[in-house]
Amino acid sequence: MLAVPFILMPVLSGLIEYFAIYTGICPMYGGVVLPWTCPPIISGLLIGGVRTAILQFLILVLSFFVYLPFVRMVDRTYVKQEQEAQNQE
Repeated sequence: MLAVPFILMPVLSGLIEYFAIYTGICPMYGGVVLPWTCPPIISGLLIGGVRTAILQFLILVLSFFVYLPFVRMVDRTYVKQEQEAQNQE
């Protein structure tokens, strides 16, 4: 079940970022390469400035809300399985 948001969210974030650069909301990046361990909002600040950091924050919030219904479905499934296992004992 979690494969759907795992595949959907990178596509959405890529499209949002492309649209932000295309419309001029975020600047074009200058080729700065940061380590992959740099946290998202800090990396946005270092690469593209405040506007990119804000966009990364908004994408993180969007990711939370995209994942939330799927995580709830998985949680409900596990709670149901746990209750069934307790009833069998």
